Amino acid sequence: MTTSNKLLLGFSGVLVLLMLFSAIILKANYNKGITNTEQHQPQKDPDYAKVTLPAFKALVLKNTAAINEKHEATIYVRESPEYHLEFYKNATYNMSGDTLIVEISKSRDITLYAPAMSYIDNRSDYGITLSDIKSPSLEINAGNDVRTFMISTKINSFAYTGGKNNTLEVNEDNILDSVKVTMDKRGSLYFYAPYQSGEFRVDSLDNLNITGKSLQSLKRIN
Repeated sequence: MTTSNKLLLGFSGVLVLLMLFSAIILKANYNKGITNTEQHQPQKDPDYAKVTLPAFKALVLKNTAAINEKHEATIYVRESPEYHLEFYKNATYNMSGDTLIVEISKSRDITLYAPAMSYIDNRSDYGITLSDIKSPSLEINAGNDVRTFMISTKINSFAYTGGKNNTLEVNEDNILDSVKVTMDKRGSLYFYAPYQSGEFRVDSLDNLNITGKSLQSLKRIN
């Protein structure tokens, strides 16, 4: 047998042994419940928490973060048959009658699931996004420097009151009956959804965009 054949045979033997050794390790890990898929799955954030809430009708959002902290997080309110709150150890909550009070201490997103609600008071300085909410009536009171964005909601009677430097954006997928919007100085109003009757009271807007079906529904703006 030539030297090259001996080297080739030796290399093949080593390769077979390595493959056999790998198979033994994989089999041992499998028996222990360890799989390659599990090893490569991203680990959950240790700060993440999801809690089940009692039913509520009103939501109050407050801010307990440091004054110099940037308020860049968003509060997402989404339709769900059950009441849940998802956060990252950046919030505390309590109930007062039929009102859920959420206090936010750090700039991280929060998601709230609920089948419906009738009142939201947002003094947290954080933006809020509502999606797929269905309610006979919804009233939103927003403090200064707050952004409110509405997607695919279905609300018969919608009322919004915003402080200074506020933004309200209602996209065309929303279904609204009556609309009443009041905004303080330097607000931004983007309204694209159709409605049956509406009243808009604004003071020195920085931005105004009413287009599409919403413009066709507009009868009066003050």
